[in-house]
Amino acid sequence: MTRYQCISCEAIQITAGIRPDACRHCAGPVFDLDRYEAAMAEARIIGAQNDAFRAALGQTEWQGETLRGRVVVTRGIVARGPDFVDAALDRVRTNAAVMDDHGTDGVRSFGMPDVPHGDETVRIYWKIDLYDTDGLMGPEVETDPAQTIRILTLCLPDEY
Repeated sequence: MTRYQCISCEAIQITAGIRPDACRHCAGPVFDLDRYEAAMAEARIIGAQNDAFRAALGQTEWQGETLRGRVVVTRGIVARGPDFVDAALDRVRTNAAVMDDHGTDGVRSFGMPDVPHGDETVRIYWKIDLYDTDGLMGPEVETDPAQTIRILTLCLPDEY
């Protein structure tokens, strides 16, 4: 049994095996509510893992498992000097204004904090990407720390 929810009227209908073409109440489009809820739960786990990794800026423990990965800093960040690099890394570690790349799914993989630098404030970007343990493609199960490494890239907006 699969639950489908109407995008228009939010009615829920349960079917066995066959995906409905439209809502039986208003004929609006429907989506697989069970799949959506599972994806959102997975996104919340990835978001919590990303937050832990970002706070540590590297390998850390999360719920008894090791989150692995590394931090990459671009030439544009490094060119501003070691004090700026330290300030930028500190802002990444503590930045609460986290965004998601494609909406609000909860993976918490992108941020755009401002970093004080001399008389100016510099906007930076950070992004966390998930890879398999070979670093070649995405892992089969992104929430599994045993098969996932994180790469946090810190750059200037014109380097993104």
